[in-house]
Amino acid sequence: MSDSLERYRALLEHASDVIGVMDTEGRVQWISPAIKRVLGYEPEELIGRLGSDICHPDDFQNVYEQFVELMRDPSRESVRTESRSLHKDGSWIWVDSIIMNRLDDPAVGGIVTNFRDITARVETEHALRDSEARYRSVAGASPIGIYEMDDVPVLRFVNERWQEITGLDADDAIGRNWQQMIHPDDRALMAELWATSGAVAKPFRGMVRVVRPDGAVRWVMSATEPLFDGERLTGHVGTIDDITERLTAQRDTERLSDIVEATSDLVVISDRHSKMLYMNASARRFFGIGPDEPVADFDFTPHTPPWAQDRYVHETRPALRDRGIWSGEFAYLHRGAEVPVSALFLAHHDTDGNIEFVSSVTRDISERKAFEQRLEYQATHDPLTGLPNRTLFLDRLELALARSRRSHRPVAVLFCDVDHFKVVNDSLGHTAGDRLLVALAQRLRDALRPGDTVARFGGDEFVILCDDLISEHDAIAIAERANSTVHEPLTVESTEVFSSLSIGIAFASPATEPETMIRDADAAMYLAKEHGRARFEIYDERMRSTLVERLDIETALRRALNRRELRVFYQPTISLDNGRIVGVEALLRWEHPERGLLVPSEFIDVAEETGLIVPIGAWVVEQACRQAQRWQVATPESERLFVSVNLSARQLDTAALAENVADIIERTGLAPGLLGLEITESVVMRDPETSTKALCALKELGVRLAVDDFGTGYSSLAYLRRFPVELLKVDRAFVDSGDAEDRAIVAAVVSLAHTLGMQAIAEGVETAEQLADLRALGCDMAQGYFVSKPISAPDFDDLLTGNPVW
Repeated sequence: MSDSLERYRALLEHASDVIGVMDTEGRVQWISPAIKRVLGYEPEELIGRLGSDICHPDDFQNVYEQFVELMRDPSRESVRTESRSLHKDGSWIWVDSIIMNRLDDPAVGGIVTNFRDITARVETEHALRDSEARYRSVAGASPIGIYEMDDVPVLRFVNERWQEITGLDADDAIGRNWQQMIHPDDRALMAELWATSGAVAKPFRGMVRVVRPDGAVRWVMSATEPLFDGERLTGHVGTIDDITERLTAQRDTERLSDIVEATSDLVVISDRHSKMLYMNASARRFFGIGPDEPVADFDFTPHTPPWAQDRYVHETRPALRDRGIWSGEFAYLHRGAEVPVSALFLAHHDTDGNIEFVSSVTRDISERKAFEQRLEYQATHDPLTGLPNRTLFLDRLELALARSRRSHRPVAVLFCDVDHFKVVNDSLGHTAGDRLLVALAQRLRDALRPGDTVARFGGDEFVILCDDLISEHDAIAIAERANSTVHEPLTVESTEVFSSLSIGIAFASPATEPETMIRDADAAMYLAKEHGRARFEIYDERMRSTLVERLDIETALRRALNRRELRVFYQPTISLDNGRIVGVEALLRWEHPERGLLVPSEFIDVAEETGLIVPIGAWVVEQACRQAQRWQVATPESERLFVSVNLSARQLDTAALAENVADIIERTGLAPGLLGLEITESVVMRDPETSTKALCALKELGVRLAVDDFGTGYSSLAYLRRFPVELLKVDRAFVDSGDAEDRAIVAAVVSLAHTLGMQAIAEGVETAEQLADLRALGCDMAQGYFVSKPISAPDFDDLLTGNPVW
């Protein structure tokens, strides 16, 4: 019985006719869902309202009387009315209503109304009752083209829509055989079809192209029916419907279907219960389903990795339910391997808003993922050695420091610099240098513990992270092992190369930041280089103080030139022939605002490292030249004094050195022969070929060149002969020692200078005995505190005024 009731209710709810129940006052108690289709209302909008609310005023009286009559006469089971009802959109709909009294039926207990939409029928009946003009008016408002032909067939009526479709006015069309408008390619087929249908009084239906007067071609569906007067054929009436857009849409759909089938993306459609409805060719191939095999029972579960299944349940399904769309990364299993895909899932809803089916488009992104992994690797690794780069090293160091704070076990950073790597690059070439770096990188890997990290920061710098140490001695052992491993000879470009490392070690404190640790290890590495290379130094607070002081000096030194804090002092050079002053050496001093007068040993290393020595050195040369020119002008009758200035390694490496010196000479007006430039023996022998070129360029200007501190380096006599120098300066270490062997070295240097056509100058003369000994050895000139300490230009003026002799 329950099943029967349910079926009955289902029939009522899905019937095309509207069924309603009203009480005796005419209020709606229940109404079927068909009301939505007929009058546009939701059932809930009418329940509780009077039926008269939607009845046309002109029809109300008739309906009301029928309703009252039904109520008064219990013997009458029903009444029937035709009336107009108000559509929700404001229009009036003709309905055919059957009203039944079911008040006594306990299952109903109300007035049952059953009505249907008869608007079209009523309008047709009205049209039939109207005149021919009214008929033509209705035809004119038709959404399809309507025409009438005689039996020839010649047109005798066309409506407005027909005219819109064909592009012909009624005046041009009537009296014309409209088949003349058919596209030339379709005329033969049309004639054949007409001969077998319309011409023999049979219905005709066909799809054909018509050509409008403006040349546009439209596809139309044409249908005709014969007209008879009794049994005599009098003509045909027909319709045409413009189906151009429909065919275009159909072709577009076909094209889309072709594209979907041809695409390499996997396209799948399933119903709300995940039953497969469609899989394109790519999806079939991917999952191993034949072209003719059914897909309805295909199960994705065995082809989906567990994490993707979990994502579908917890992310995709909720998104489809809430938003109707989900996109993201997914994966399928193919031949046992996981294939990453980008996925787009779309939910398609029915008229009630429920998900009817789900479509998905997935694309294999294996190549993209592999490319992303390569990019990620390249972003975090050195391309030459394959070692982690600075970015990855910092990440690992940060994690190591976090672990260290929990475990309280030491963490160390070892900053390693390959000693004399530039020599390999310059002598064997950059390719050989790269091969050496690759080999050293592998050796460092082999020297470390599992879990340690070695990174390349660029150039010849390697940085090691030692994590989870037992004690700080472990880091020292690793540094020693790294240097020992690297020191083993390597063959590069058929040349045996020995390498070593200068290593700085920094240990982490509880509050240490990664960048700070690297900076401290770097600072310790530079100290290891200063202390002789091929060794390690451990960073400590004393080193921090030194670095801070060094930074203060650098900062202040950068401002010293602009603030005019630099000074030039002059130390006389005397001739040992007559004991008179023949020249001066210009020496730099810094009038520090807080520390007083500083000598070069307190700041010149910083100037060298930072490159400030280049502008400072140029300034010293210019100041010395200007002062020497003033002395020449002030005492033209005296012997012309030469001025000597020391050049640093950085200055000698400057490509524009000779050009800059030439500019200074031109600006100051000093004769080139009165300017002497001194280069230490170690600097000039660092790269003899380059030094020779630089010295020759300076010599072409006419300046005097001297090798300073001669005897302390490893000069080759062959190179010394090639250098365009005029003076050799004997280092003070041989002059003031008093040792017989040092006296012999001085004698040898003086003799060598004279043999090579040069002059010898001894520096560091402190006593009259040393001066006398130098005269006895035949030395040409001398300078030192016995003659005069370095003094300011005004003091030197006073010294010259006295015309002293030594």
